[in-house]
Amino acid sequence: MTRGDRREPGAGLTTTQLVAFGFPAMTHALIASPVYAILPTYYAANTNVTLAEIGTIAAASRIIDALNDPLMGYVSDRYGTRFGHRKPWMIGAIVFCALAVFQLFSPPSTATWVYFLVWSQVLYTGFTMFEVPRAAWGAEISRDYQERTRIGVYVGGFNIAGSLSFYLLPIAMGLLIGRSEIDGGTLSAIAWIYVIAMPIGVLTSMAVVPRGDRVEQKRTRFIDVLRTIARSRPAQIFFGITMLWGLGQGVVLSCSFIFYTQYMGLGSFYALIMGALFLTGIIALPVWSRILQRVDRHRAWALCIGLPVLLSPIVLLLPRGEAALIPILCLVVVRGFLSSPANFLPGAVLSDVIDYDTLKSGGNKAGNLFAFQMLLIKIAIATGGAIAFNLLDLADYNVGGENTPAATTGLLLTYMGIPAVFHLSMAVLAWRFPIDRRRQGVIQRRLQQRAARGAQEAIAQG
Repeated sequence: MTRGDRREPGAGLTTTQLVAFGFPAMTHALIASPVYAILPTYYAANTNVTLAEIGTIAAASRIIDALNDPLMGYVSDRYGTRFGHRKPWMIGAIVFCALAVFQLFSPPSTATWVYFLVWSQVLYTGFTMFEVPRAAWGAEISRDYQERTRIGVYVGGFNIAGSLSFYLLPIAMGLLIGRSEIDGGTLSAIAWIYVIAMPIGVLTSMAVVPRGDRVEQKRTRFIDVLRTIARSRPAQIFFGITMLWGLGQGVVLSCSFIFYTQYMGLGSFYALIMGALFLTGIIALPVWSRILQRVDRHRAWALCIGLPVLLSPIVLLLPRGEAALIPILCLVVVRGFLSSPANFLPGAVLSDVIDYDTLKSGGNKAGNLFAFQMLLIKIAIATGGAIAFNLLDLADYNVGGENTPAATTGLLLTYMGIPAVFHLSMAVLAWRFPIDRRRQGVIQRRLQQRAARGAQEAIAQG
């Protein structure tokens, strides 16, 4: 038992515990952001791997990795140690991620698609060993509606801070040496920071944060996860939302760097633009924390995805080049505020789905359901990225070169049109999600009553 496990029943997490639980999300986001948004273009420009090969490999490796998520969830649900079901797997994540980051972020110029594939797969395996147990652990730390939102705010804040930290480094280099482009030196420095900070963060969280309470009355089989989704309307809607979001996000991640650096001509300011986006997201968290005390989180989730989509076409009215920088920064600040809750609300909503299933089935499938969420996200993002690269290829778009008006139109339709369809559809589903604050309270009371009856029966039999 770790020091963090000694907690009075029903007591909320301390600020220290919340910080300790959230900090590893910062180190994770520090490298996840460039892996999805920067590395494809960097490899295409600096190694022997083509953009088409990168798109195919990235999609394939993420889908393969996604298939590992349910396995990881099943294993962490079923097998425990004296340190709990979730914590030990995160130690393994340290080894996989640290080794892969060094290789992937510092490729030799002669690297081929095999090099990119192998080290991407090692990294994604480490991601799975970190993400799935950590997400299930978060659902078990507290079952209180407001406390879960509070946990989500801390995790979301550190997640945004990690993405922001990646872009702060080139900004700092710009102030010191006058060059703020993201290059190999940036990636190498990020790798060193990650390898030092991740083990410290993960081990601290394991020591300080309690294991949580597992509500499980019978063994869970993997087939039960599929049955849960088949019979649970909240689960069906949630995973439909997840798929639509991931498809749109995959397109956005694949095209945003190209859009800002090539179409808008703001390559020297890309880190500043992204830094403003993530900094605003962090600043907005306390505001959203207050808003979510009054607004059901599924409604807030719908708004934070739908409204930025409606605002995005405004950028097409702006001039290209440095003249657009200030207006774009203004738009990015608004987008950063609106989209801030998207970093933590999905996990909180899925926790409600898990409680609903626990009430109905009597089994705890937290690890499996969070793993299935990760599976869908990875497959959807990979598919969205493949869609984006194939559409750009069909439009004959030339990354790093001159493009025809038709090719440029293809970029704009891909970057803005495709995500709009997916994300607006997702917002409609999220708005109509069936578990609100009142219904979740009913679920919690019934779970508590069941636990009390089980305790009384155990005493009577004992």
